[in-house]
Amino acid sequence: MSKKFDKNKITLEDIKSEWKVGHNYIPQTEVYRENYEKYEPKSEIIQKIKSWLIKNDETLIIVAFGASWCGDCKIQLPRLVKIERSLNNPRMEVRVLTGIKVRAPYSREKGKVIWKSPPSPPETLDERFDMFHIPAIFLFNKKGKCLGKIDEKPEHKSTLEEEILFYLEK
Repeated sequence: MSKKFDKNKITLEDIKSEWKVGHNYIPQTEVYRENYEKYEPKSEIIQKIKSWLIKNDETLIIVAFGASWCGDCKIQLPRLVKIERSLNNPRMEVRVLTGIKVRAPYSREKGKVIWKSPPSPPETLDERFDMFHIPAIFLFNKKGKCLGKIDEKPEHKSTLEEEILFYLEK
């Protein structure tokens, strides 16, 4: 994750773009289906997430920015939705914003945003979101406060569900 990201500079209300309900979209979309079907989240971590949400009377809203052409998105977005479905609890909701495009010619320069907007959601160019990689996964509580951001893949833990728990417990 970039050192520029400050979770205190964004809220859930700052995301204005239209999103899709993750569990309706991901399993039905061919490029994601196989990874969705084969991923098995760690049940003990799922239980810890569920317990934490109940104990703290909290809701977790996860907003994931991605694209079907992105290799990391094809892995992480299905996992994210499978975690939500495994939790089987209305206290967790995954929202997916897709259709992110890169500017041509595609070349990654450190510190330079590569997204083409439009058609990419305008949030991809908003410096507060510090979006240099996708998937960019933002975690919000029920009051809309940002708890953290996952860039591409877990940074602190070995699985996505462990990373989510890490941010909840922080």
